[in-house]
Amino acid sequence: MVTPFDDDENVSLPRTKQLIEYLLQFDIAGLFILGTNGEAYTMTEEEKFRFAESVIQVVAGRTKVIVGTGLNSTKETITFSQRIAQLQPDAISLVSPSFVAPSQTELIAHYQAIADVVSVPCVLYNMPAKTGINIDPSSIKILSQHPNIIGIKDSSGSWDNFDGYLANRKDDDFTVIMGSDGKILEALQHGGDAAITGTGNLLTASAVNIYHAFKAGDLEAAKKYQGQVEPLRDVLHEATIPVSLKAALTAAGVAVGPARRPALMPEEGSKLAADIGQVVADYRAQGII
Repeated sequence: MVTPFDDDENVSLPRTKQLIEYLLQFDIAGLFILGTNGEAYTMTEEEKFRFAESVIQVVAGRTKVIVGTGLNSTKETITFSQRIAQLQPDAISLVSPSFVAPSQTELIAHYQAIADVVSVPCVLYNMPAKTGINIDPSSIKILSQHPNIIGIKDSSGSWDNFDGYLANRKDDDFTVIMGSDGKILEALQHGGDAAITGTGNLLTASAVNIYHAFKAGDLEAAKKYQGQVEPLRDVLHEATIPVSLKAALTAAGVAVGPARRPALMPEEGSKLAADIGQVVADYRAQGII
């Protein structure tokens, strides 16, 4: 889920409630907040805590809530994760430390230390393009043994990683989640369990329908729904995360405000603004949104 801001880039609780109610119209399995598209990296810890508190209150048990709490040191991640755990989310998500580039031994120890002392389940988050470190499949053989580490979101785009996680997990209770929106159906075909999808902020029905069509054995329908994601993904790649996504949501009538600078929203009359407007118009014309 994106983090809605007001026009001055402050967290907007009214817009947050509007977005949550929009998403809850669909058969979603849960909300993942304070991730990459959630711009957690631009927010203070106090902002993140108050935002998570608000989301959990608005959701009020109607779906699961996973909260991103990963920071760069083990100590600060433990402190913040324990604070978020007081809100009783369904799980926390732990992105790898960025810039530090720990070894796999250090990474394993980092995650085990957090999971040992946090009272809610932990989902690992692998995004090497942003963090500079990959969680190797061999590390999952160890980490999936921990009773409080229940899964991993993989946004590496690497099938060696994804399939390696499936092969090395302790058992099927350890959830392997696709984080690359263009590969949701293929991930399910590989034996993956779920997806956490940024495009699902707007194309919520398409994301849900990929999963349900696949589970029902209707591969053609699943391919159709997967294909609906591609035009939005194309415009997402034209700008800094989550500029195009926030602009598309607002164009579709779900006001989520701007991205935080240094990311800049599309200028009126620009090619990007036109491309986003056209994608949203096309989705409306096809009844996709």
